[in-house]
Amino acid sequence: MAETPNKNALGEEIAQGSQDLPDWSRRQFLFSVGAVTVAGLIGTFGGSTIARAMREIFGSQVETGNIPLYALDYYYIPNYMKWRVGDRITIAFRNRSQSHPGKYHEWVVGRHVNTENTVFGVETQDGFAEDFFDGVYVTLSNPRNVNNFVPNKAIVTYEGQKSLYNIADGGNFSPTLNPDGAVDITFTVPDKPGLWHYGCFVQHYEHYRMGMRGTINIVRA
Repeated sequence: MAETPNKNALGEEIAQGSQDLPDWSRRQFLFSVGAVTVAGLIGTFGGSTIARAMREIFGSQVETGNIPLYALDYYYIPNYMKWRVGDRITIAFRNRSQSHPGKYHEWVVGRHVNTENTVFGVETQDGFAEDFFDGVYVTLSNPRNVNNFVPNKAIVTYEGQKSLYNIADGGNFSPTLNPDGAVDITFTVPDKPGLWHYGCFVQHYEHYRMGMRGTINIVRA
């Protein structure tokens, strides 16, 4: 049976992450959850319901600066973001798997999910045909429990000890974190407007198929 860690501690961390959000979103965040932690709501209503609620809270305004992104089991918080071309942002990616043993999760951003024709029909494959981070200058920092990192065609600067990132080849730009893993991903939003998608394709793409995905809307200034 899955063992759930201290939900209050997780909720407090997510709430603390809201301190780095713009004033408008921080106020809405605190108003929306009140004295009840996000993790407590997850336990009551389920992850997908809370992820949709977070989209309603954060999705209407452009996010910039430090943006917390939490990977839980088969969903992200938030599962929708809105960025503006030219803004400097840092995705504070954290794996907060609540299962026992914990699951590793990745963050892949792109368009057009790769598929394969099989005897069972068309099935999802590993990642996207178009990688959002191709040609983008990215700085990685504050790594902890990084399972592996694939830079693909991004131009990456590594802060700290490079071996901690466990750099690998193959596939889209993707940081993959072990349970309780963390990494900060800093970049200037490139001139690639429109809708982009993100997901976790680990364990033979099972996480993505189970709903671990989200959407980014990129707008021009």
